[in-house]
Amino acid sequence: MTFTAIDFETAHAQFPCEIGLSRVENGVVIRSESWLIKPACFPYMNPWNQRVHGISSSDLVNAPTFEELWPIISDYLQDQIVVAHNASFDMGVLRASLAYYDLAVPWLDYFCSVSLSRKAWKQLPSHSLGALCEFHDIKFKHHRAGDDARACAVITLKAFDAFETNDLNQAISLAGIKLKRLLK
Repeated sequence: MTFTAIDFETAHAQFPCEIGLSRVENGVVIRSESWLIKPACFPYMNPWNQRVHGISSSDLVNAPTFEELWPIISDYLQDQIVVAHNASFDMGVLRASLAYYDLAVPWLDYFCSVSLSRKAWKQLPSHSLGALCEFHDIKFKHHRAGDDARACAVITLKAFDAFETNDLNQAISLAGIKLKRLLK
């Protein structure tokens, strides 16, 4: 069971200001990292987004752009299975960033941990990352990309346990969800 969990925080629309990546190998979170990103809209920060994650333009003055970070973060994504909590949002930010900098789209398949958790814990009234972390007693700093990516990875592993399998393909099949391919 090997995959990468991803999370973005955004400055405005689909302009990322932070990325978090958590690598799972053989069912164990082996590495979680995050990087601030100087967004393409810098120095503008949507005030609502800034209130949510607490990242300000002054935090990003010396941060690398997505394009500058890509050689580092692409290794987490190329030829991988990726999971995100609300994957349509995070994959949209990834696609928009790749398009903005005219970078090649990596070959990857992805799935959504929200969809997975809805099948694993049907009894819960909410499947937000915060609610799931509270349910599973997972401590994290919500709306910081590194913590959110790690929480997503742990929630995904717990969902696989709920389906009583350690095989990723079997787990998503049992949940009735499908892998999607990242395309332009």
